[in-house]
Amino acid sequence: MNVHMRNPTGFSPIRLHRLSSAGRRSDEWTVRYDGLFDIFPESYWSHFTTLTSVALRCRLQHPARLRLIRRRVDGSTAGLRGAPGTETVLCDFDCDAAEAILVTPLAAADAPESLLLLEVVAHESSYAHPVPLLEAAWEANEEPVRVASLGLAITTFNRESFLIANLARLHGRMAGGCVVVVNHGPPGLEARLRNLLPQNPAIRWIDQENSGGAGGFTRGMVEHHIAGDVTHVLLMDDDIDLPDDLVERASAILSYTRPEVCLGGAMFDYHQRTRLFSAGDVLIPGSFGLGHIAPPEGCDVATTQGVDFLARIHRPDFNGWWCFAFPIEAIERVGLPMSCFIRGDDVEFGYRLKCAGMPTLGWPGLAVWHMPFADKSAPWHMFYDRRNSLFTNARYRRVGRASAIAKLVGGFTHHLLRYDYDRVRAMTLGIAAFNQGPGAMERWTHHDHAALIAATSTMALTDAETGRDAAIGGGAPRLEARRLAGVSRSLRMVGRLALDLAGWPIGHTAPHRLPPGAIWRPDFVRRPAAAMEYDAHDQLLRVYRRDPSETRRATWRCIRALAGMVLHFYRAAPVAAVAISSESPIFGD
Repeated sequence: MNVHMRNPTGFSPIRLHRLSSAGRRSDEWTVRYDGLFDIFPESYWSHFTTLTSVALRCRLQHPARLRLIRRRVDGSTAGLRGAPGTETVLCDFDCDAAEAILVTPLAAADAPESLLLLEVVAHESSYAHPVPLLEAAWEANEEPVRVASLGLAITTFNRESFLIANLARLHGRMAGGCVVVVNHGPPGLEARLRNLLPQNPAIRWIDQENSGGAGGFTRGMVEHHIAGDVTHVLLMDDDIDLPDDLVERASAILSYTRPEVCLGGAMFDYHQRTRLFSAGDVLIPGSFGLGHIAPPEGCDVATTQGVDFLARIHRPDFNGWWCFAFPIEAIERVGLPMSCFIRGDDVEFGYRLKCAGMPTLGWPGLAVWHMPFADKSAPWHMFYDRRNSLFTNARYRRVGRASAIAKLVGGFTHHLLRYDYDRVRAMTLGIAAFNQGPGAMERWTHHDHAALIAATSTMALTDAETGRDAAIGGGAPRLEARRLAGVSRSLRMVGRLALDLAGWPIGHTAPHRLPPGAIWRPDFVRRPAAAMEYDAHDQLLRVYRRDPSETRRATWRCIRALAGMVLHFYRAAPVAAVAISSESPIFGD
């Protein structure tokens, strides 16, 4: 039964989260609080927690009508205002007191997916103050299954401005948790930031040799496990922008969830704040590829459709470590992350947790803003993508040998035909590193990483080259970004590879420039001997030049690497750090 109460006795609420925005005005007198950080994602709480009812506490500065509304988000009718069954008013009453509490049972776990929201209608007598709500918060009056405390692990490398901003936001809002900051940059980070942050004994600073994101986060996990004073570990990147109440929200959720649940925060574009990048990720069946949980047409959480999409229950295989929390006992159950330095540690560890019965949930209202990955793409990333995905596949065997060869050859050919010899070299080196076995990966250091970057940056433009090529590009013919299709595409691609291997000349020898923001592809109708790629602001990014000699050398290197991979494809996977105890050694500072 749905009820509303005013200042009830015997009520010891636990705050789940505040409504954080000013709401959205529906008309002159009505404000609807249905933003992502305001709604109560009812289906998540019904499915994955012990909570059976929820209360919404409102503080008002003037009398108003309060409506508690359930909105269905289960697909075809989600977000269509006025469609039958999309919304139900659970509570609708006039409030003339300074405080009111609306209480409702949660929908059954098998009910259509839904969210709860608040609508406030001002009385016409309050025309001078048409927004009467001072503050509101969703609360629980049921005992939690645990008092969750989060141990944050942040790995940082020369991003002090981001770190300062985020630690300042977290100050005083850790909900009983603590922070381990692992510094891979110049030693002495704590001393450098001492006067730029409020004094906070809940932060532990560690300087260590750069062991990549995987090594830094692993160090943070180990430190929290040894200390034994938190229930969950929250991993966060150092180049994010986080909401002030993120830790408080996550702690409240984890206090009521089933013990095996892991939480993921959505990633939004740092520059386009309402644009969703991912609400969790899935492994594409039969492929090394990953799929983001996001609508293919894009998702803007400034719209009702965007909020409803995130309020639906999604089942990711893992969540990026820009914001990911898991029970600390999982370390004893599944071990520590694979020592892959960077790229893929979150994939393998999250999927390992899922296979062990500890699924990840992309909880609505948990989110951070992150720098777009496209802004940070580099050829050497291909090394880690290939090496780490092959080792992950050796553990889980999701892709067969023949399929793996076909996909690797396809990627190799694609970049070879677009004259991206740095990426081709990085891919080949990654396959060769897999062939060397897990021991070589465990011995990989930041010195190897630096050598890799140098070896795969031969095409990077110097300032002098940028000026020269930009001058050439000003008068270069435009390359129309029209692509081949069907059988014609396949035949032309084979023919182009044969021409490059044979070293025969091709028609369009003058450099061509692509339109701003367009990406150079090998299946364009016209393929010149040099292509100039520009960003959206018409600044020269890269010049791709045909080199038949390098094509032949790269092909031979790739054949050798693939032959080794065929022999080692089902080799033993690297053993991630095993279960640890309080006697386990800690990484040296």
